[in-house]
Amino acid sequence: MPADVWDEFSQEIFELDTLAGIGGLLGWDQQVFMPSGSAGGRAQQSELIGRLYHERSTSTRLGALIEAVAALPKLTLEQQAGVRNMRRLYARAVRVPSELASRIANASASGVAAWGEAKKDKNYRRFSESLQTNLDLALERATAIDPNRHPYDVLLEDYDPGTTVKDLRLMFGTLQKGLTLIRQQALGRQGSCAFDEKFEISKQLALHQDVIRAVGYDTTQGALHEAEHPFSCRVGSSDVRIATHVHERDLLSGLAATMHEMGHALYEQGIPQGQGGSAVFAATSTGMHESQSRLWENMIGRSRAFYRWLQPMVARHFPGRTFDPERVFQSSTRVTSGSIRVFADEISYNLHIILRFELELALFEKRITVEEIPAEWARLSEAFLGVRPGDDAEGALQDAHWAGGAFGYFPSYTLGNLYAASLFAVLCECFPDLEHRIEQGDFAPIVNVLRERIHRQGHLYETPDLLRKAVGDRDHVADLLSYLRERYTDS
Repeated sequence: MPADVWDEFSQEIFELDTLAGIGGLLGWDQQVFMPSGSAGGRAQQSELIGRLYHERSTSTRLGALIEAVAALPKLTLEQQAGVRNMRRLYARAVRVPSELASRIANASASGVAAWGEAKKDKNYRRFSESLQTNLDLALERATAIDPNRHPYDVLLEDYDPGTTVKDLRLMFGTLQKGLTLIRQQALGRQGSCAFDEKFEISKQLALHQDVIRAVGYDTTQGALHEAEHPFSCRVGSSDVRIATHVHERDLLSGLAATMHEMGHALYEQGIPQGQGGSAVFAATSTGMHESQSRLWENMIGRSRAFYRWLQPMVARHFPGRTFDPERVFQSSTRVTSGSIRVFADEISYNLHIILRFELELALFEKRITVEEIPAEWARLSEAFLGVRPGDDAEGALQDAHWAGGAFGYFPSYTLGNLYAASLFAVLCECFPDLEHRIEQGDFAPIVNVLRERIHRQGHLYETPDLLRKAVGDRDHVADLLSYLRERYTDS
């Protein structure tokens, strides 16, 4: 029976999702709770799950099920999407030998552990060997998938299908010119730091809990904890977790990290469950995922209206502390020449991403070596941002992405900013009183628009089509530059 084929396909995807969730749980525990001396055992566990996932995702049974569904008469929209999405994933997966997939999973787990120790010691040399291993494996995998394409194009497809090196060079070139001009105009706008005292870590985390619940994050199907590097993790369809990183003397940076990861988690919590599993009901791309996090972190979470709403909540958690919304806004929108991405203002942030894109591309085109990364990082940082890192922890060790082998991920952040700018422009059109709604803590209408136009669509459509349905035909670069120009030079 035709229905049986779709049911079998859906069950197969469900079991793959379950294995992925177990892997996600192992990764979550490693960064949040795992004892520091347990890295070796965790690498073995991750290797086993990675191998099992690879074997199931490359099985002849799955390939046959994909084609059996494709042969069904009068495919529904969900079935069409399931075939399209799984054909691409399957075609890529079957070209990667199981033994290579195991080595990649093991190197990822070991790399995260090595990165954590190296960052603590501010010593890049302690991580360079792991980075070289991850780079070599990524190149080996890209070649196995398609030896005739640029390896970075192959890896980009893991995150943002259809995006190419050519696209990014063109887009980033245009964007960098506009960002540089706005940044030059905004550098003179220097608000003073809003806070110079300590804020207890536990109280900050309690504040963050209240904020994310008020916005709409379901804490009965998620959790908030602290880690060295902020991230979100989907363990299962009803288990989406947030890890943040707070600082005693920087109330705003920790809050921004939590808002960012909450945006990711809201997306995952808003994706419906249904037949076809992650082949259909999943985020459409990493760039779209980042659009949700950047919209909540910056366009809403760093606005005057948001700080006005936040004022009484801060007063409850930190009695007697001064929280002047206007001063906090001016402080949070300062444009500086900092070397750390997660602390960067909205303008400089995209220059950080372009820096990393240039470095990754140079590595994959073998124009630089792993050993040259710190020096190249410092050179580009000075050229793009006017500052050199003070040490390796502020430079090449500040991000965990390379430690896990996530090459090609960084461009998604700026793609997310571009998509978010267009989504925010549409929200402003939908709600002329948007600022008042935010100030009153009326976040539900915003969440509902995102749910309807993005989250509940899952991966029924590819990102360009989904975005066109959500915002119409818009120039995303123009939208982002317009938003930044208004916030940073006109206010």
